[in-house]
Amino acid sequence: MGRNKGLMLGLTVFVVTAVGGLSVSEPGRTATIAAVTEPLVERGLQQAEQGELEAAIATYTEAIAADADNADAYLHRGVAYHDLGDYEQAVDDFSMALQLRPDHVETLYNRGEAYSHLTDAEAAIADLSQAIEIDPDFVQPYLDRSVILATTGRLPQALSDLDQAIALAPDNADAHYNRGKVYTELGNADAALADFDTAIQLNPELAEAYGNRGLLRYQLGDPELALTDLQQAAELFEARGDQQGYQQTLYFIQQVQQTIEMGD
Repeated sequence: MGRNKGLMLGLTVFVVTAVGGLSVSEPGRTATIAAVTEPLVERGLQQAEQGELEAAIATYTEAIAADADNADAYLHRGVAYHDLGDYEQAVDDFSMALQLRPDHVETLYNRGEAYSHLTDAEAAIADLSQAIEIDPDFVQPYLDRSVILATTGRLPQALSDLDQAIALAPDNADAHYNRGKVYTELGNADAALADFDTAIQLNPELAEAYGNRGLLRYQLGDPELALTDLQQAAELFEARGDQQGYQQTLYFIQQVQQTIEMGD
């Protein structure tokens, strides 16, 4: 339904800005380069925040021309390419950033996330796993790795990642929603309903949680409650302009209404 790509919610980009030192040995030259490149990187970040992604890319490229060893410029340019949907270029920039600054957790996370869009599941899992190994308290890699594991049929491993994500961030509605989806696929309806309930409590505008709870309630033989959930999901999908989710939910509503009418 809606944003569900196969089994799970779509992945979300999460960037933790970390401006590192430059890898240049001469102190005087380092200060001179930094005086040029740091304002450029900052300007690029501001442009990206305003949605001016092409301008941000040009600014980061200018910073890289001034200092080819600026890992932050590659990292943030990769994020901008990612947000434009150019995942191959994003991976190239993240890879260059990692050559300059190996084991940088945010860069590993972002490259893993970009690999997932290129349907390179194993490369994505490898980067996300390395990010988790470096920083076991970084929630987002668990969430994204769980999505990939689930969509490739590794449900118990996905469930383990979601358990860990929720232990670290119990108020994360997407984590509860995704775990509800995994529990649904594993046939644990009670646990799935509990997670959908929690996801809705945490984010009352999460249309997917209403929709999937409605479908599960329908499968469990409660079409009236299912219809209420699906109608709420349709309203939320329509309000956020998600026509695909809205139309798919309308289809399910029709199916449930037919069941109720036949029961009458």
